[in-house]
Amino acid sequence: MAFEDVTKEYVDLLSNSKYASRTSDTAEFESLKTLQSVYLNSNADWLPDPKYTRGLALLVLHHYAMDDTENPDEGGSDEFSGLLTTEKVGDLTQVRSLPYLSDVSGLKMYLMQTRYGTEFLYLMKTFKSSVFTT
Repeated sequence: MAFEDVTKEYVDLLSNSKYASRTSDTAEFESLKTLQSVYLNSNADWLPDPKYTRGLALLVLHHYAMDDTENPDEGGSDEFSGLLTTEKVGDLTQVRSLPYLSDVSGLKMYLMQTRYGTEFLYLMKTFKSSVFTT
């Protein structure tokens, strides 16, 4: 089953070991994995094992990125705050952030706050569940 495939090594590989200190705490990692798995249906007919594995790992990493309290400056932030634009007029350059989360609400807004959550949303769009007819 795909749940067991979400290992510390796999999560570290996806994050370039950025959260290795967090994943090394086995009790925290296993409980977080179980907690995040409620967002995915483990039925293989609904979600193929490779997508379940990656999706669950992305949700764990999203949680770590949102709760990056141990070393928030190590390796930069994984949180998004908006799109950056640069305007240049003559010798003056202005860089500003354009918020893009204002049109999104609920769980999608929460997931779009990190690159891992955003990748999870795109992953969920790459398949269609079966339509049941009676």
